[in-house]
Amino acid sequence: MKKQLLWVIFLATVMLYPVQAISQVDIHFGVNLPPPIAFATSPEVIALPETNNVYAVPDITDDLYFWNGWWWRLWDGRWYRSQYYDRGWAYYNAVPVFYFDVDP
Repeated sequence: MKKQLLWVIFLATVMLYPVQAISQVDIHFGVNLPPPIAFATSPEVIALPETNNVYAVPDITDDLYFWNGWWWRLWDGRWYRSQYYDRGWAYYNAVPVFYFDVDP
């Protein structure tokens, strides 16, 4: 009887220990998205010369482009894109192809 009780305690300890260890795992990761650009209405765009249908938003401090159905934004050294000019930005892990034709 004593052996059975010790065996049950041992099994319970072995089974509960990994659950406690797993429950203490804490994972953090940060997503640093660009702050929104406030526009009263849809932004005016101008066609950039000598590019393949690349448009830019003039008279703002941020680099904001429209190309191939996407809004593109260079912020903090990284590229982001969205289907909306004012929200939904997602990190883009490369320099967009159109940008090589944009004159600084």
